[in-house]
Amino acid sequence: MYQVLIVDDEPIVKIALRSMIDWNALGFHICATASDGEEALDMACRFQPDLIICDLKMPVMDGIELIREVQKKEISCEFLVISNYEDFDYVRTALVLGAADYILKVSISPEELTAQLQKLRKKLEQKAAEDEKNFSSSQELVRHQERHAAWREFFTDRHYKLETLCSVTNFSPKELESFALCQISFDWYTQNLEPLPSIDLIQSTLKNALEHFDRRRIILFSTSNTLLLIPESELLLHQSTLAGLAARIAQLFQYYMSLSPAILYQNGIPDLLKARRIYHNFQDLLELSFYGPLGQVEACSLSVSSAVPDLSYKVLAAEILSISDISRLEYASQRFHRLLDTCQEQHVLPSRIIQYCVRLLGELEYHTEDISSVSHDQIADSAEFMRNSLTREELEKNLTNALTALFAPEPGVKHSSENYSPEVTQALAYIKNNYQHKISLASVSEHIGLSSGYLCRIFKEETGGSINACINNLRMTKAGKLLKDSNSYIKEVAISVGFEDQLYFSRLFKRYYGMTPSEYRASEQ
Repeated sequence: MYQVLIVDDEPIVKIALRSMIDWNALGFHICATASDGEEALDMACRFQPDLIICDLKMPVMDGIELIREVQKKEISCEFLVISNYEDFDYVRTALVLGAADYILKVSISPEELTAQLQKLRKKLEQKAAEDEKNFSSSQELVRHQERHAAWREFFTDRHYKLETLCSVTNFSPKELESFALCQISFDWYTQNLEPLPSIDLIQSTLKNALEHFDRRRIILFSTSNTLLLIPESELLLHQSTLAGLAARIAQLFQYYMSLSPAILYQNGIPDLLKARRIYHNFQDLLELSFYGPLGQVEACSLSVSSAVPDLSYKVLAAEILSISDISRLEYASQRFHRLLDTCQEQHVLPSRIIQYCVRLLGELEYHTEDISSVSHDQIADSAEFMRNSLTREELEKNLTNALTALFAPEPGVKHSSENYSPEVTQALAYIKNNYQHKISLASVSEHIGLSSGYLCRIFKEETGGSINACINNLRMTKAGKLLKDSNSYIKEVAISVGFEDQLYFSRLFKRYYGMTPSEYRASEQ
């Protein structure tokens, strides 16, 4: 039964409407009546009718205002308005506002009212069918999102159980044959690309590369990372190799966006648990982009090391300090360059070499006498930039700056806020106030009113580091405090310091602190 609210200030009209037809036989039930628009609005909120039959001219609140107020309260119902001959302007307004139709008060007949109700019942039935269809679609969308989230959680969380994945997704491990894993990753923060490609462009480029593969699953998708799961039989069916697919993906991104993503892949994977281990190995391998572009890499051909080769940082510091003052800076720079070459050859994790260099710098400063406050501040600034170095080049430059301040200081020269130009001071203030939002070199330049190239140059000259390094340095510092002082989820911390991609945030955090966010929180607690 569809519920009907009748509204008219004349009692005789309400009585006539109630009694002239068999409402139940037509599929309607009169749930309430009202004498003016204000009373009707209260009844509509209480009973949520499917149809309101109302007079247009009433005291307190007329029919037009009632229609507007009901729509404001988002009560989903149809309106059939009652009018007199001279009320045509009111009728037109009511129809414009969405009323289904109108009937003349002086000529209401059982036949006309029945015809109107039959027409309205068909409209309400169509609306109900459409609502049910939309509800089913929305429910299916929710289920799809839950399944996708389960796949993502399984791969990113080492403790997510395979049984939970199968329960949420209705997936059976028996359905899965030997398959291949492929990750496409972009490191936007090191490329200074303005503007960043849209997610639609990235998605369409991947779709183009994968158009022949029907049985493939995209586990993760964002502007920074995409993880593909492809049955090996699908590759054989199209006479493709995983290396060939990686090359095609790289070629398309180069063609459409002049970009070269890091693409890691491995095939011959027998089950999902091993796939997860390989995915986490991918994350370690991606760290090696610190030394230079990775390109397309078969993961099983590459491994990482967590141990810095050569001497301990204390022994190396003693070796450097044993050199005469006049040759110490040059020797330290060369010695460090050789160490980095060795680390690059042995694929040492950047977080380990950065941690080693910061400790080495602290050891050198501790055993060097008569360091001025200016040099001390320069060394401290350089150490902070070293922690946030995204490339070998940045690390080498920041350590050279620190060694210069330590072994060959320039009297009276200091990178401090009082020596910064107004433009750089303004840029630093803007970064400090907006680091939690989506900011970049372009947005900082626009705020200052300088070209990106010029601002980038003077910022490096005055602070010793890049704008991106400054942004990430501040973000990592804030993230460390949040992880230490709150119980927020890691994803919430990432978003609060300006990272939409949790995986990318975790990778930078590990490079900065030498451990993952979860490991850092556990160590602090």
